[in-house]
Amino acid sequence: MKVIYHCYGRAHSSVVAAHLHLGSLPMVGPVNIRQLLGLAEFDRADPSQWGIPHFMGRDEQGNEVYILGLNSQTAAGLRAITSLAWYLGKNDEVFLCNTLPAVGLLTRLGGFTSKKLGLTTIGRPLAALGIILSLRRLRHLVAWTKRNLPVSKTEEAK
Repeated sequence: MKVIYHCYGRAHSSVVAAHLHLGSLPMVGPVNIRQLLGLAEFDRADPSQWGIPHFMGRDEQGNEVYILGLNSQTAAGLRAITSLAWYLGKNDEVFLCNTLPAVGLLTRLGGFTSKKLGLTTIGRPLAALGIILSLRRLRHLVAWTKRNLPVSKTEEAK
């Protein structure tokens, strides 16, 4: 299964969701700004990477986890992904998860300040603080995603 966490710019909420999913950020307990800023992908994507899935790793069930930024083209991008997967007979092998509804205004404001205005010294920590304030919702979303993933054929064989 390919799990794709997607958001606007592939820089904040999808990055954190993928790290939560893969266990490189904890699903319980505190997370601090330093941890978020230390993630290689946090606030690092640029517009040339929008629409291109970025492989983050495999989870404990063998699922491939990706992040994806779709800019303002979320509906069209998701339609393209799902219809292509269907035409290729792979629609049961892709699980899409929108992370944007899990974050609040502070993350969006920080992302805008960092990415659009280029003021990373202000925007990046603001986005990280916003993520910390949204962590409960992101963790809930990741837990829901993991619970709702189909059991892989490899796992069924065990």
